[in-house]
Amino acid sequence: MKVWIYTDTSKIVDDPEHMKVFATNEAAQVWFKQKDLEGDAFPYEIILGPRYLAKTLLVLSVLLLGVADLFTTNMILNLGLGELNPFMHVAQTWLGPWWLIPKLGLTYFMMWLLWRSNNPYNIAIVVAFCCTPVLNNLLIIAGTH
Repeated sequence: MKVWIYTDTSKIVDDPEHMKVFATNEAAQVWFKQKDLEGDAFPYEIILGPRYLAKTLLVLSVLLLGVADLFTTNMILNLGLGELNPFMHVAQTWLGPWWLIPKLGLTYFMMWLLWRSNNPYNIAIVVAFCCTPVLNNLLIIAGTH
C-alpha cells in the first residue's frame, strides 16, 4: 500500500503545515490545486505487517460466519422448525423470503464496526461469539436426523 507525502521545505519541522500525507495521488493533486502550490507529492510504501493481515482475516471470517448462519437457518426453516432470534423472527414474518437483507445488513454493519477497531484480540472475541449461532444451528440440524 502506498501513501503520497508532500513536504514544504519553507516550514520548520514542528509546523503542522511542514508535511502532508495523502491516501491517493488524486487527493494530493486536488489539495495542490486548492492551495495553489507548486511541488509534488512522492509515493511512500507502507508496510502493514501481520496485525493488518490478522485483522483482515478476522473481519472476513465474520462475513463467512454470517453466510453460514443464513444457510443453516434456511436449512432449519426448511425442516419445519422456527427461528429462535426474536428480531429475525419478526423480519421473517414481515419480509418473507427477503428476511436475509436485514440479516446481511447487520453482518456488514458489524464488519464495518470491527474494521474500525485496532485491537485484533477484541475482534477475535467477537468472531468467537459469531460462531455460536452457526454451531447451535448445526446441532439443531444434527438433532433432527
